[in-house]
Amino acid sequence: MNLTMYVKEKGFKQLIKVLWEYKIEILLEKVVYLFTKNKTLKDKIVIESHNDFDCNGGAFYNYLIEQGYNKKYKIVWLVRKKIKSKLPENVVVVPLFGPSLKKAYHMCTAKYFTYDCEGGKKVRNDQIVVYCSHGAGGLKSTRGKVVIPDSVDYILMQSEKYAQIQAKQWSLNPNDERIVYIGFPAQDTFFIDDRTELLKITNKTYEKIILWMPTFRKGGGINRNDSLKEQKLGIPLINTVEEYNFFNEELKRMNVFLIIKIHPKQDLSNLGVTDMSNIKILTGSSVKDLEIDNYKLMKCADALISDYSGAAYEYLQLNRPLGYVLDDMKEYKNGFVVEDIHQLMAGHEIYTIEDLRNFIRDVVDNNDIYIENREKLRNHIYKYHDGNSSERLIRLMGLYISN
Repeated sequence: MNLTMYVKEKGFKQLIKVLWEYKIEILLEKVVYLFTKNKTLKDKIVIESHNDFDCNGGAFYNYLIEQGYNKKYKIVWLVRKKIKSKLPENVVVVPLFGPSLKKAYHMCTAKYFTYDCEGGKKVRNDQIVVYCSHGAGGLKSTRGKVVIPDSVDYILMQSEKYAQIQAKQWSLNPNDERIVYIGFPAQDTFFIDDRTELLKITNKTYEKIILWMPTFRKGGGINRNDSLKEQKLGIPLINTVEEYNFFNEELKRMNVFLIIKIHPKQDLSNLGVTDMSNIKILTGSSVKDLEIDNYKLMKCADALISDYSGAAYEYLQLNRPLGYVLDDMKEYKNGFVVEDIHQLMAGHEIYTIEDLRNFIRDVVDNNDIYIENREKLRNHIYKYHDGNSSERLIRLMGLYISN
């Protein structure tokens, strides 16, 4: 595509954005490289995560700080937005996108890198780069949407058993020697006995706490819509305000608190649901405002409602009841990781509001009918069921501090 065609298709503003965020950045980095290429790499760890300070990068960072690794290693965060809060000793932030002399210097002189989403490149061959991903897979196909550069040294995956499916989604050979099965740092949170994250939302006591995390259908890009089925209120299943109000009354009668966490990429222009007595709506912005950690919040839930997203796969580690909302399965355009996704589910299949009610009633009644299937699927997808993934990543990267 030549320049004229690009401007016609994408627009002049997009051209300027690409030039500023990528081309000038690359040029600046090449200049800095000329002055640093013969210098010894420094004890610096560059981290990028799905959003800033979250997912695997955020959990790994928290572990590094808790264990005092920042005393020896400088930690450099690639961030999307300015960080106003005070950072710990030896921690700095630089912009993920756009040219920055400070960033270029760190990229050229740091020895260690971890990425969840953006990037994965290395400037020098003697740098160590780990791709952690920002989720544990899922039912929806992401093939062609994730490209892992050849420069990456290690790629984290769940287990040898699940590698055939996950490798295909990332366009990898399942026998790729870069793949390591050490688990995901973000899931270490599940093995810490702490449910205080819920206090950021409510201090009331309920019979059950249920978390609903629908994947985005509309959003995540220009004019992108992954489902042909209309979501009239911006969420699956519930189509009218009257249905929504009645559903809240049913939750109230069962003394159940439902948290609906909207995907941060979901288009909110038609979001027609609001907070109710027994329903809390969380969006990407409110999650940031409340400083909520997704994994800590999942830890607080007695059950999870998901669909095709990786949230259900993550929640398997907690071995608690799962419900899968599949009302638009035939209309979902992305496709799935396997032809028969039912073999990768271990919970209630929800197609109607009545199915949703039945799932919640089973949770309230402690009627966990899928426990055996869930444990079998959990052992198939995950090699480890512990809270030691961050420590295994530290050993993989060769980091150390004195006792």
